[in-house]
Amino acid sequence: MEQSELMQRIRIGDESAFAELLNPLIEKAYKTSYSIVRSKEEAEEVVQNAMLEAYRNIIAGKEIMYFTTWFYKLVSHRSIDNIRKNARLKETVIEMETLKDQRGVMETVLEDEIQLEISQGIQSLKNGDYRNVLLLYYYQDFTIQEVSEMLGMKTSTVKSHLHRARKALKNKLMENQIIGVSTQ
Repeated sequence: MEQSELMQRIRIGDESAFAELLNPLIEKAYKTSYSIVRSKEEAEEVVQNAMLEAYRNIIAGKEIMYFTTWFYKLVSHRSIDNIRKNARLKETVIEMETLKDQRGVMETVLEDEIQLEISQGIQSLKNGDYRNVLLLYYYQDFTIQEVSEMLGMKTSTVKSHLHRARKALKNKLMENQIIGVSTQ
């Protein structure tokens, strides 16, 4: 069913329409928020508050052309607002989803260590925009256009942030001797 039809059903009091509209979006919204706020509890709170805000906007009759993009942008902005509001450092590592297959234990340990170093490298980037762009693009699989809309940046800015963030991350990893180490 079309999202606009679901929003119309919500406005006339159909309670099941809101669940139909948001259920397919919740997991990705949570992952997006978690990648920004880096806290399970805060990410859950951000998504819950975004859902309430979305409901209020729908009931109020706000014209929402592309609900999915609008909702992800709302979650992204509320996550950033949450970081600004709390303004305290959090030392949580991004949860990496690694598939443990038939590889040897040593390969798995080495891969996990590299992923941890990359994650810590991303978290240690001083520019928050660089971190957010990297996380949304690489870990949440949003397109450059979607990242642009969520963060309220031009696509060219997102592209330049991605380029600079990759370069900064590469330098960070080279400092930590994760990449570019000679075996001679």
